[in-house]
Parts: sequence; C-alpha cells; structure tokens
Amino acid sequence: MQTLEDLGKVRAAMETWLDAFNTRNLDALISVYGPHSVYANAQSPLMRGPEQIQSWFKSAFELIEGRMRFQEEGHLLNGAMAVLYGKYFLESDCATSAGGNTGRVALVFEKDTAGDWKVVFDMDNTPPDALASDFL
Repeated sequence: MQTLEDLGKVRAAMETWLDAFNTRNLDALISVYGPHSVYANAQSPLMRGPEQIQSWFKSAFELIEGRMRFQEEGHLLNGAMAVLYGKYFLESDCATSAGGNTGRVALVFEKDTAGDWKVVFDMDNTPPDALASDFL
C-alpha cells in the first residue's frame, strides 16, 4: 500500500543522496544504496553492488566540481518499490546560468526490512531536453 509518508521517506533518501554528493561524503552516499544495487551511469560500464559504486564515486569525486541539483519530474510508488525520476544539473562552481552538465535520472528504491528506502537501481542519461536553464 502506498502512503504519502512512504513517498516522503523516498524523497528524504534522495535528499540524503544529494547532500552526500554535494559534500563529497562517500560513506553517506553509499549508505543510500542497497546491498544488491546496480548503477547504470551514462558514461561508464554497469556497476553492481555498493563496492563497485563506491569505487566509481571515489574516483569521480576527485574530478567532479560543483553542486548537484535534482528536479523531480514524477514518481511511482507501489508497496515496497518506488521510482523517482527527473532532471539533474551538475552546476559548475564557475558556471554561468547555462554552464554545467545536465541529464535525466531514474532511481528505483526498495523498502528494506527496517523500513528504510534504499536505491536498488540508479540510471542516468544525457538527453537533449535536460537543460541548465531548466534550473533557473
């Protein structure tokens, strides 16, 4: 059964992910992923499990500058599964209003036995209709 409380918890997990990314807190970021999570990054091979995902983010954090923003376009919630999808904007520290990297992401969450929502599938892409100007 879906509830507004569950949707709020899924969105809170997304906020935890964003905060962890933006502070480059690798432990906090990985805590949002479930034990059998899969990450399909638009520019990388498929990653399976928190260890591979953590290794990728550790390397990425050495190169990535700026702040990640997320704009939810929709959600699905059915029992212990949820999906948040929307646009992202990696706003460069030196970006103008049109600078930075953009794309779209879909995150599949699963409610674990403790009642926490964990990312089990994370996929992003870089379509032509996700623009920096969408975040103004």
